[in-house]
Amino acid sequence: MKKLLNSNHISHANQEQGSTLLVYLFVLAAMAAVSFAALQTITLNLESSEAHKKGKNAFYSAEVGLDLAVNDIINEFEDLIPYTESSDQDGADGDGYINVANYRNYAVKYKIENPLEPFLYQTVVGNTIIYHYAHSYDIESESTSLIDSSNESVNETIRILETPLVQYFVFYGQSGNSADLELFPGPDMNSWGRIHSNADIYIGSSSNNDINLRNYDDSNNMSPHSMTAVGNIYTYAKNSGSNYAGTVTVKTSGTGLTFDANETESLDVNITSSNEISEEARFNNFVLINEEPYTTPSKDLFKRGAFYEQRAGAPGKDTIDGMTIIGTGGLGANNIEVYVSRPAYTDVTALVLAGQSSAGNPVAGLPMPVIEETNNAFQDCREGERNVDTTDIDLYSLGLWYEAYLDDLGLALAGDGMLIYTSRSPDANFTNQNGDLQAIRLLPIANTSSPQLSDETTLATDNPIYIHGDFNTINTKGVALVGDAMNVLSNAFNTKTCNINQNQLFNNYRGSETTIYAALFAGHLPTSANGSNYSGGVHSYPRLHEWWTGAALNFRGSFVNLWNSEQADGLWCLGGNCYSGPTRNWGWDVRFQDPTFWPPFIPSIFSVERVGFLE
Repeated sequence: MKKLLNSNHISHANQEQGSTLLVYLFVLAAMAAVSFAALQTITLNLESSEAHKKGKNAFYSAEVGLDLAVNDIINEFEDLIPYTESSDQDGADGDGYINVANYRNYAVKYKIENPLEPFLYQTVVGNTIIYHYAHSYDIESESTSLIDSSNESVNETIRILETPLVQYFVFYGQSGNSADLELFPGPDMNSWGRIHSNADIYIGSSSNNDINLRNYDDSNNMSPHSMTAVGNIYTYAKNSGSNYAGTVTVKTSGTGLTFDANETESLDVNITSSNEISEEARFNNFVLINEEPYTTPSKDLFKRGAFYEQRAGAPGKDTIDGMTIIGTGGLGANNIEVYVSRPAYTDVTALVLAGQSSAGNPVAGLPMPVIEETNNAFQDCREGERNVDTTDIDLYSLGLWYEAYLDDLGLALAGDGMLIYTSRSPDANFTNQNGDLQAIRLLPIANTSSPQLSDETTLATDNPIYIHGDFNTINTKGVALVGDAMNVLSNAFNTKTCNINQNQLFNNYRGSETTIYAALFAGHLPTSANGSNYSGGVHSYPRLHEWWTGAALNFRGSFVNLWNSEQADGLWCLGGNCYSGPTRNWGWDVRFQDPTFWPPFIPSIFSVERVGFLE
């Protein structure tokens, strides 16, 4: 019996061991299945992650193509050349793509198309509306991996906004110390139009009188107005630290000639990031700080042989007339060369100097001479008492001659204005630092001439410009003058010698009332960063050379500072044999609100808007 019991026990134990083994095998199988599933999930996740990474890399590489395309477009516009399409560019393939051989193991290519003609476009800046020429572009970019099969394509539509700077009363470009805008006139000053600095603004009345920034001109024409700075706005003088808080009043509401206390706010504190929100609200956004900086045209565009001289010879548009006037130095007519762009690039020097039309006929009633050179025309006491040699241009007489020249050919003015490039520099490397100062002078050479132009005009040069007497005051046109530095000589100016004292300046070189209508684009010599040397104020942006006290200088247009003056690099000087200040009746010409009043090839700023994006 005992043996039987032992046998049963052994059999039961064996059964239990078999069951345990079976359960164990099931557990192992389940664990294996779970592990396999986990491995599959991990593998899928890794593959998905790798695919996602490849897709992202392809996407980012394709986006690089978009960035390269936008950069190509902007580079052309900053050279004042409107971009067309990528198929017009060097290096484009047969389908119009620009190819990048290898960008981080991706072949990238992009294509740019221009589906629309440029059109006028408005945006709101602060509380004002500003006009732009809008240029639209469709951009397509593709990236293909050089090591696997990943690829991506993206598309976007952008709009380049070209903003002519004639829409500003005062605009200081550049950056840092050179862009600081200083305005400290002595007498009361009424101003209207946009004021902008790419750095800080220092503003106040140095005689504790009033500066009124308002939204109407002296004829009660409505005008946009604002004061904006990339940096801060200060009520003290940069050079001396003298505080003029409360001398600037800004119109913040209402229209018309009223300047009531309930429509204005006083600039009585510095505006910085610490009080930006409250102060901008107090001024109803007519005063703004910490704005985006603008990139402005380079002075290289105006050197000999560069963009402006090229465009004056070949404007690239049938609606623009072009002319080059090059003074080659020395006294006499044989040292001037004049070319016109229509109907073909033609040497017209002999015809202009003789006052004859294209048929060789004398132009009736033409004030002569039209152009001439003058050695030792006067001395510029600010420029180290240097003698000034000038190419003198009578723009009224020049316009009469040119219309007669075209008329004999059965042509008329092209319609969208004239671009004139003029220079006395032998080449692009000319510094104008030795010998006589070489300059361009605009004046009625003949007594019978008139301060009148035939059409909207841009006159550009790499040299200093001297505006002598009333300018563009009869049947006024939109005019832009571009030069190394801008000088004003009054109607009474004849000549000037330096090494004189203030009494001699007062007795012999008295300025008389003079009126100028033009947008001025030039350079200045800025006040040093530590304020030790004052030089760059708006009130001294037009350089003066006479005793103006008691006489008015009337100005309507723009003061645009684009660079530091390189040829006329003498620092500001007052009194002695330099000058005394005029009564400044200065303001923006509200007609520049009308794009038909704009002259051709105006120096401009550019910005980019993304209109649409598709992956």
